[in-house]
Amino acid sequence: MDGLLIIDKPKDFTSFDVVAVARKTLKVQKIGHTGTLDPNATGILVLALGKATKLIKYFTEDRKTYECTFLIGKAYDTDDTTGNLIEELDASKISESQVINTLKSFIGKNQQVPPAYSAIKFQGKKMYELARKNKELPELKPRDIEIFGISDVQVSKEDKTIVVKAIFDVSKGTYIRSIARDLGIKLNNAGCLMELRRTKVNNFTLSDCINMEDLRNQEIKLKDPFNFMGLPKITVPETIANDIQYGRFIDMKYFSDKKDTIIYNGVGEVLAIYTYDSNKNTMRMSVKWA
Repeated sequence: MDGLLIIDKPKDFTSFDVVAVARKTLKVQKIGHTGTLDPNATGILVLALGKATKLIKYFTEDRKTYECTFLIGKAYDTDDTTGNLIEELDASKISESQVINTLKSFIGKNQQVPPAYSAIKFQGKKMYELARKNKELPELKPRDIEIFGISDVQVSKEDKTIVVKAIFDVSKGTYIRSIARDLGIKLNNAGCLMELRRTKVNNFTLSDCINMEDLRNQEIKLKDPFNFMGLPKITVPETIANDIQYGRFIDMKYFSDKKDTIIYNGVGEVLAIYTYDSNKNTMRMSVKWA
């Protein structure tokens, strides 16, 4: 059981809940995921099983797509509707064009302050753990993110609030809850996230997913992680394959460039991933596979 398992995470499950079910059902101890989803969110959760956990670092830069529903007129301490209501304002005078134009202003490279209730760690504790215990929270610094595109925007008014639906294509580390909060602020109002569904992670789509029932019934098919990593690939002769078994440095002449490279033997088996060592101007092992 060495590979990737793509789950359609249901609502009210934490990412760890899904990992726990997979570990118990499949009897695999080494399981990790490549990007957390909030309990209130649904959609793609990429699990790495067995030796594939060594490769998680190669999947953390993934681009993600979300279907989002925002609420303008209310703010919560969690930046979504699962928390405590902290502000309620009249949004009825905000026009549809104001909402759309303000939303489009988020496209591009930005800096974003993560939500107080997040998995970011401070002194070994996750922020949401501290927040729930009413501990004093540190001031979070803005982080660099990029919003590549916003599409299918729909705006509807409901009493004194506005509901905004849109699809976001974003970089690693982007908090959609923060976008909802900041949209409210930019409109001189309040904002929060109502619903969130992750529909794409890099090249994985919902069609690649299994659901929790499939997982519990062990109706699974692992995906080969090396087919989704986007790294250069080379095949080496047997003499070099032997060197790789012992973790030896490999001369640069076998590589097309200085990027991390997947190395195969003559029969198509993955041996390792090698990375560039600038001190020695050679390639050294990053991950041993075979």
